[in-house]
Amino acid sequence: MSRSTTPTRRPTRRSVLAAGAGTAGALGLSACGGFSTGSDDPPSGGDDSTLTMITWAGDAELKAFQTLADGFKAQGGPTVELQVVPYSEVLTAVDTGLRTDSPPDLFRVSYTDVAAYRAQNVLADLKDASSLEKSFLPAFWSAVSDDDGTFGVPHHTDTSMVLVNTAAVASAGLGTLPSTLDTAWTWEQFLDAAGRVQPSRADTYAFAVNWQNAGAYRWLNFVDQAGGRLLTEDLKGVAADDPGMLKALTHTRDFFRRGLVPQASSSRGQPASDLFVNQTVAMVFAGDFLLEEIDGAGFDYQATFLPRDVNASADLGGNALVAVEASPRKDAALDFLAYCAGAEQMGAFCAAATVLPTRTDVDPATLDYTVRPDLMPLFVEQATTIREQLVQQVVVPDFSAVNGQLADRLDAIFLGSDDDRAALAQLVAGVQSVLTS
Repeated sequence: MSRSTTPTRRPTRRSVLAAGAGTAGALGLSACGGFSTGSDDPPSGGDDSTLTMITWAGDAELKAFQTLADGFKAQGGPTVELQVVPYSEVLTAVDTGLRTDSPPDLFRVSYTDVAAYRAQNVLADLKDASSLEKSFLPAFWSAVSDDDGTFGVPHHTDTSMVLVNTAAVASAGLGTLPSTLDTAWTWEQFLDAAGRVQPSRADTYAFAVNWQNAGAYRWLNFVDQAGGRLLTEDLKGVAADDPGMLKALTHTRDFFRRGLVPQASSSRGQPASDLFVNQTVAMVFAGDFLLEEIDGAGFDYQATFLPRDVNASADLGGNALVAVEASPRKDAALDFLAYCAGAEQMGAFCAAATVLPTRTDVDPATLDYTVRPDLMPLFVEQATTIREQLVQQVVVPDFSAVNGQLADRLDAIFLGSDDDRAALAQLVAGVQSVLTS
C-alpha cells in the first residue's frame, strides 16, 4: 500500500462514514488471528527516523494532521509520514502491518476499538501518563486506560445532537427549540414534536437516527437515557433482564411502527445525514463533525439537545491516537502523541476539524470554528452528558464484535414483527454470542 502523504482520492466526510460498516469485521478477524510482535526493520517509504502514522481523514482533518506533523518536526522531532486510507480500511491496514512485521509507528483509532488492540498487547504504554491525566476529562481518559496503564491519548471527541430543518418544522408550530440541557425534550415531547411535523412531499419523514454503518452503538444512548445498560456491571455478560433496555427497544421500535422514520434508516440502512441533506427527513441525530457537509446543503437548520428520559445521555464519539509497542521508534512515537495532546495543538486541531477537545483546559468557546460557531457551544454542552458508565461498556475488548451484532440484530428488530420481549431476547443472544469470558 502506498505510503504517500496524500491519498489518491481523499475521502469526504460522507464517504468516511459510509465506509465505516466494514470496520468491525476487520477488527474481528485480527482479534481471532492474533498479532505479530513486530521487527526492527523500518517501514517502507521512510528512513530509520521517519514515523509512519495510519489514519483516515477528510480534507480539513488531513490539513490539521499535517500541521501537527510539521509542528513536531519544527520542534526537533522526526518527520511524521501520514498514510491516509478510508475509514473502513484503517484497521485492515494496521492489522496487515502487524501480521507482516511492518507495523506503523502510530495510528488513529476509535475509542470503541482501543481495548481490542490493548488486549492483544499491541499498544505502547504512554510515558508520563499521570502528569497528563489531570488535564483530561475523566470519561475520555478512561477510554484509553485500564489497570495496566494508559495506551494512547484521547485526541478529540464528538457527539450527537438533533439538527432541525428550520423551514420543515416551522409549520409544525414547535416554537423555539430547547436551548439548554435542563429544557431538553423528554422522549414523549420529542415524539409529540415529530408527530406534528407535516411532510412536504410523499417521501418526507419526521427524522432519522444516526445508528447506521459503525454507529449501531448509538442505540445505547437510548438504553442509558432509560436508566438501563447493555452489559452487566462486571462487563462480562449481557444484562438480559434490564428493564431500561426493554424500554429503549420499545421506544425506538415505535419510530418505525409510527412511520416517523424511513424504513431505509434502519441500522443497516442509508446514513441518516444523507437523508437530512437530501431533505427526506426534517430532523436528524448527527455529530458535530458532519456540520461542514450539512452546511453545504443550502438550507437553514438549527440544533437542539438529544431527548432525555431518566437520564440525559450522549454517545462517545471521537478518536484516540496510539503508538505501537513493537515499533523500533516507539519513544519518538510516544513523544508525538504527547505533542498532539498539548493544549495549543488540540485546540487548533479541533477548530480546524469541527470537533471537540478532551482537555479540561481547552475552552471550546475560545476556538475559532469556521463552521457554525453558533452551534458548537451546544455540542460542547451536550458532550457533558457522555456518561462514564456508558463509556465503560463501549470500550470493552469485544466491543467491535458487539457493535456488529447490534447492527445486525437491530436491523431485524426495527423492520420485523416479533413482540418486543422476543425481539430483545434475539438481541441479547446475539451480543452474548460474541462476548468472551
